[in-house]
Amino acid sequence: MSERVVNWIRQALLSNILTLSPAERMRSSLGAFLGLGLCGFLLHAMPLHTHWLLAPIGASVVILFVQSHSPLAQPWSVIGSYAASTAVGLMCVQWIPMPQVAAALAVAMSIWLMARLNCIHPPGGAVALLLVLNGPQSPGGIVQTAALVAVNVAALLAAALVVNNLILRRRYPYSTLTTGRNMHKTNDATPINRTGLVHADLESAVKALNTFVDVQEEELVEIYNLAVDHAFGRHVGLTCSDVMSRDVVTAHFDTDLDVAWNELRFHKVKSLPVVDHFQRLIGIVTVADFLRQLDATTAAGLAVRLQGLLRRTPGINSDKAEVVGQIMTADVFHANPDTPISELVRQMSEKGLPHIPVVDAKRKVVGIVTQSDMLAALYKRIALSEASAG
Repeated sequence: MSERVVNWIRQALLSNILTLSPAERMRSSLGAFLGLGLCGFLLHAMPLHTHWLLAPIGASVVILFVQSHSPLAQPWSVIGSYAASTAVGLMCVQWIPMPQVAAALAVAMSIWLMARLNCIHPPGGAVALLLVLNGPQSPGGIVQTAALVAVNVAALLAAALVVNNLILRRRYPYSTLTTGRNMHKTNDATPINRTGLVHADLESAVKALNTFVDVQEEELVEIYNLAVDHAFGRHVGLTCSDVMSRDVVTAHFDTDLDVAWNELRFHKVKSLPVVDHFQRLIGIVTVADFLRQLDATTAAGLAVRLQGLLRRTPGINSDKAEVVGQIMTADVFHANPDTPISELVRQMSEKGLPHIPVVDAKRKVVGIVTQSDMLAALYKRIALSEASAG
């Protein structure tokens, strides 16, 4: 066999295949084991004379635990496809005497109905075929079959909800209600998403392809944005170490509030990384953290309350915060010196971060990147690129 033929076979068999990371393979396999096991136990506990698992449930398990974000895996897709396919399969097997014709028509009608009702779920076709192959049934058998399908679907979705959300920590069903919301709780998209793809762009592309796309719209946008970030990082090539400020003013857990406030004012910065005695990052204190202590204050009394907050309380007991560790934010996003700037742009945009501490492998603070650092570096790099191109 010639090398050309071998390459053609390799391309035909291996191109565009789905790949999962080792960790995702383990999670998906564990989810399938737990989900199908739970589904079986639920069916066994139901008061039915026949409570076995239907064979198509195995195919549904693959979709629900490997592609849980897919449109194929959402509850309506599962419920609608099984309901439509069951109805079609039972009608075809009862009314069409030729099994070959009944089987072909049942699967074809199931596909048409699933597409029409926006509930495409491939195992639905297997349900229709299974019912036709089992042969005609009595009226009582039809009711029993429909009930069996219904309890299988109910048990399957219950297992998917429990295992995906509580054990695998995956959001299921996939919801778009909180996707793309900004930190200010307004209806504007995050800055990084305002200039990206919109629904009309995706709708136009899908119509042009004239095919079914097995990806949620929001995931398509995320894939696009990540690809743009990667391309940006590849072309611009800047990392945190290229743009960060290295002479970082820090605070400690036991730094007095008035000392930290004066450092913020003197250096004209809005945040101080908080470090332990080994210079390892343990949090960050910002102007916003100070102001949060004064939330109940009107504008007229702000200065007085701020002075009261910063004034050290005599004695050993106090009803207010006295040191930085009591008001700092402990859960702080940080970067490494080799983190691409594209990743920082995304984090600053989506989380509204005006500053990101940079730490080394031992979590020691080695720098900080602010919005000003980012703007200056990007401006210089773009200006140099334009000048060299001209």
